[in-house]
Amino acid sequence: MNKYSGQGTFEERQTIKQTDMGETLFEQYCEGLGLKYHHTGFDSKLNPVNNFWKVHPTLRSLPDYLVEKDNNLIWCHVKGTANLKLNDLAEYSNFERSLAHDCHFYVVFCFKGQEPKFRTIKQIYDLLVGQKVKQWHDNVKYITVKL
Repeated sequence: MNKYSGQGTFEERQTIKQTDMGETLFEQYCEGLGLKYHHTGFDSKLNPVNNFWKVHPTLRSLPDYLVEKDNNLIWCHVKGTANLKLNDLAEYSNFERSLAHDCHFYVVFCFKGQEPKFRTIKQIYDLLVGQKVKQWHDNVKYITVKL
């Protein structure tokens, strides 16, 4: 089982002693373009928060990065897998609608050997049409975005 592709239990994925591959690839991408980025949100592997589930879902789903580009600010939530939890997708939509303000917002899919794929929430919803909702062993529902 490849634990870098959203497989395994949450606990198993958190015991990996490496940084998130998607985030590493995203940072390399930004650095290669000379873009200034700021890590935001929470890092569940490098700086875990005890009882994190008590934090409001919108705050738990804060985007991973705020990127500066051409006098614009861009919120980026980085995914190292094409699997999106339905609850997270709803929170991304809430964030974009309520908190992104004058900034752009993208979910960025980063896979080794590929250019990052920047998708708006609308584009993601369009890509989900006809896709089957799946469920992990812990009853969390998710969908695989066809990129």
